[in-house]
Amino acid sequence: MTTGDELLLLAIVPGRRRIRIRAEERLRFALRASELVDLGLAGRITVSPRQIEVTGSQSIEDRRLSNVLRSLSATAPPPGLKDWLRRTPRSLTIEYLSRLEDQKAVRVRRWRDPGGRARHDILSVDLSRRRALLARLDNVVRSGSATPKAAHDVSLAMLVQAAGLASAAYPGLQGITDRRRLAALAASDHLTPATASAVLGNDAELAAALTTGADALTRQLLGELSDLYADFTTGGHSLAHGLDPGSWSEGGTAGTGHHSGGHGNGSHGDW
Repeated sequence: MTTGDELLLLAIVPGRRRIRIRAEERLRFALRASELVDLGLAGRITVSPRQIEVTGSQSIEDRRLSNVLRSLSATAPPPGLKDWLRRTPRSLTIEYLSRLEDQKAVRVRRWRDPGGRARHDILSVDLSRRRALLARLDNVVRSGSATPKAAHDVSLAMLVQAAGLASAAYPGLQGITDRRRLAALAASDHLTPATASAVLGNDAELAAALTTGADALTRQLLGELSDLYADFTTGGHSLAHGLDPGSWSEGGTAGTGHHSGGHGNGSHGDW
């Protein structure tokens, strides 16, 4: 899974009567940012205050990320980060939903309402896969530290906070402490590598280098996302302005075997 796949899976919250996508008005921009995170971690791009620069053209296994890299390479002059995020396609969340469906992480029913608008009912979600993802998130949020192996998870955690998905990952009263930890993680100036149990031969210097690189890129993205969200909600304009509110019907029905809560004990539905 890419960071975007994981971000959407965390945003899909199972409930007793329906399955919802949380913070959908913010999500597509965070998904766009997640692609830059993955390309940065793969060493294919660097992001400066002025532009996104492609630094490596080697192929990437994931087709979508390869297409994003090609698009960045073909854009002249190189795009600025703010402009790139603002040009996020309206269909991006639906594209990622299809990716999760292909990976059998969700099951979706598509239909058209009487007005001819496409609707998407999420009928089931693989809760065991979602719980495993939450466990990885917990390792970062509750320790406040990182190793080279966790650099990806650090970026995911900060995108979860930026997209307003903290309550989806850590719902209810029982999630208050972890929501506060997540907010503190995103607000801190830097992360401390966990040298006591660092991977790759306890190479603390390598841990620090990888963590710092991922952290710097993600924080730059978070700053731009924050500005973008603020721009869309300033002056009485809704963030959802220009979006298609008819894309989702927040499907799922009672009796699908889902239970609320990010760490719930529900089972996923039949495929």
